[in-house]
Amino acid sequence: MINRLTTRKGTLTRGIVLLPLVAAALGPPIMRPVRAQDAQSVHQRSRTTVFTILGAILGGAAGLAIAKGSQSSGRHGCLGAPCVVVGSALIGAGVGFAIGHESDRVNASRYRGVAPLRATSISADLAGDPSTLDASDSAVAVGGSAGVQVFPTNGRLQLAHVRAQGLNGIIAVGIAPDGWMAVGSPEGLYMFPPGTGPGALVRPGSVSAVATDQRRVYVAVDNRVEVVPQSDDTTRDWPGLALSSPARALVLDSARALVWATTDRALFGLRADGDSLARVAMVPLEAAGLRIALSGDTVAVALGELGVRLFDISNAAAPRAVGSWTIAHFAYDVSIDKNRLFVAAGPEGVYVIDIGVSPMRTIGLARSLGFATALASRRGYTYILDRRGVVLRRVLSDF
Repeated sequence: MINRLTTRKGTLTRGIVLLPLVAAALGPPIMRPVRAQDAQSVHQRSRTTVFTILGAILGGAAGLAIAKGSQSSGRHGCLGAPCVVVGSALIGAGVGFAIGHESDRVNASRYRGVAPLRATSISADLAGDPSTLDASDSAVAVGGSAGVQVFPTNGRLQLAHVRAQGLNGIIAVGIAPDGWMAVGSPEGLYMFPPGTGPGALVRPGSVSAVATDQRRVYVAVDNRVEVVPQSDDTTRDWPGLALSSPARALVLDSARALVWATTDRALFGLRADGDSLARVAMVPLEAAGLRIALSGDTVAVALGELGVRLFDISNAAAPRAVGSWTIAHFAYDVSIDKNRLFVAAGPEGVYVIDIGVSPMRTIGLARSLGFATALASRRGYTYILDRRGVVLRRVLSDF
């Protein structure tokens, strides 16, 4: 009798112990890597549901074994098969529910309530401590303590050459369509000719941002945005415009012949006025605009802890706020490719948002892209600076 009771208890114990082990072997559905188009279906399959069902099955099986043992000994009542099986299934379901609920809670905290995304990337190792990047149609440049490391965009990511070695504290890099490179640092703005050759200091002072076109470089120094001829190699005072507070980020709007600038307080639209600049628009921001991205009629501004703000600039003189996104703990940088907004969220990875629908929809989070602090999207690809792995990553923008 004691042996039978011990056996029945052992069966039930083994069922409960095996519950998390079997579930782990099957793999938690919500954590399985998925493609972006599968995100909605993944959200519907929670661990709580799976673990509850699995617990009920294992509990019922353990109860059936106990009931069979009690029938062979001639005992009935509460040890009859229906009573024991139902009771054991309920106990198993309760245990499974508790395990699954806690697992879902941890997972929701890790993924901020959005679906995990699989992002297959091509990567290239970087030297030093990289901090910023820019991309053109033909090259990607990563600036940092080791200078500016340049990679061609065609084929594999292979280092082509390094510029600005020995320049301390590189903050900003801009690649012009014809290959000229603007490099900003606390020492000033340096211009480097295409291919090889030494750079020239053309504007002393601490540079926070640069943007380039075919003929000019727009540079942010303190609260001024100035215009520098691209091939100039002399240092002098350059014409420009003073803003209300220090400029933080610049992006060129070729379609409207504008430069968009962010400060600690506002988004500005600036237009060339002779060899200087004139203000054509200003929209207040709730926080410092750390980075800015442009695609078509949409401007996205990374606001750190306040997430991302989107503006419709179809009327350049009166930009209109059209949306905000606040899921990430901190938005370091943004880029846009067609209807996809990419947000570099530091240790969380890269969030992908569909801005082609209203309201915008978060497609998911790609944690595998590392500690993402800088982004650039160009010609169907998005480039990510992964500070954890000290690598440059490239993914298809529609992965």
